[in-house]
Order: sequence, then C-alpha cells, then structure tokens
Amino acid sequence: VVALECDDPGDAGYWAGVAAARERSAAGFALVFFSSARFAPHTVTEALAATCPGLRYAACSTAGEITRNGISEGNLIVILFPADRFRIAAHRIRDIRRAGMERIVAQVGEAKRQFVGPAAARSAHTFALCLIDGLSFAEESVTAALHWGLDDIPLLGGSAGDDMRFGETTLILDGEPASDAALLVLVETQVPFHIFKTDNFVPTPDKLVVTRSDPDRRIVHEF
Repeated sequence: VVALECDDPGDAGYWAGVAAARERSAAGFALVFFSSARFAPHTVTEALAATCPGLRYAACSTAGEITRNGISEGNLIVILFPADRFRIAAHRIRDIRRAGMERIVAQVGEAKRQFVGPAAARSAHTFALCLIDGLSFAEESVTAALHWGLDDIPLLGGSAGDDMRFGETTLILDGEPASDAALLVLVETQVPFHIFKTDNFVPTPDKLVVTRSDPDRRIVHEF
C-alpha cells in the first residue's frame, strides 16, 4: 500500500508521482481524502482522470487529514492498493436522508453476496469501509443498516466533512461526485488486518445538562 500526500493544489509534480506510484505498485484501487477548501472536487477528478486513467477510486472531502506528521488540515492524500494483494469493490448508496433502512439493507446485502459469493470463509478476509455525508444527519441509521446488511463482515469508516464550514460535503466514486450519499467499499485481502476504535473526547469532572436542543439537526442550543 502506498500513500502520497500534498498540500499544494498547484503541484503538478505530485500527480506525476501518483501516476508513477500507481505504475510501480500495479494499483487497482485508490482511496482519496481531500480538503475541499484547498482542493476543489473537480480538480481532484480531473487530475486523476488525466494522470491515472482507468483507476477506480473512492474519495471524500474532509475536516482534517491524517498525514505522516499527524492530524493536519488543507491536504490531499491518495492511498493506492495493489491489485495482487487487495480485491476491492465500491458502491454508492444514494439519497440516504430518505432511503430507509430496508432499502439500504437490501442494497448492501446484495453487494455483499456479489462480492463474497457462496464461500463463507471469504468473510474472514474481508472488511468494509463506509464514507458518508457528514451533513446528512443520517449516519446512525445508515450505519445500523450497513451492519444488518454486512452481517459478519467488520465495518469501519467515517463522515465526510468540509473543513468545518458545514455547507456541503463531497463523496466521489470513479469520478462522479455526490452529496446526500454514502460510499461502501468492500475489501478482500490475505494481508492481516485489525479494526480498532479511538475516541477524540476527553472526560472531565464537569457535568453538563442539555436544556434546549434540536436532535434532528444535532444542534445543542443551551446547557
């Protein structure tokens, strides 16, 4: 797996480096994470189409990126997966605000059946990644539906952001951008993997009681 990062939208050499790394690693799929405040979605899709034609990828805008120097902002990161070590399929789930659990469970279940097939042992070498519109207010219900549809396949992922502007996020699948959507990436590999969880909240001795809020929009107006 090769990861390349950039913080300069005008760095043409970066995309040449991505193309060269794709050739060396024989990558068949990529994950792309980008700051939409610095890298407009159309520049990402155009650059990948020009330098890596035919490469399948899933991308999302962020509110901070994990780089070699830790968590940072204003970056673009391309992660390349060699085709001989990773078998990957990606699917888009549209209209997640109105989709309903039954439709998502059915779509995810069918995606799993097509990917894993009748060999149940494959599930032990498979995991799923979900990237979801962080402004959809539907992450919990969609994640629950994904768990139902995936059954024994472990799930990880996160929400697409927009550099804390809370305007619009972008999810891209093979050059096609969308909002109000989720991307499900199924990965089968013989490379050992382990899914872990971290929390970004630190407990304090202070207690806060919410006295006015808008739960549907996740807004706390008053403590």
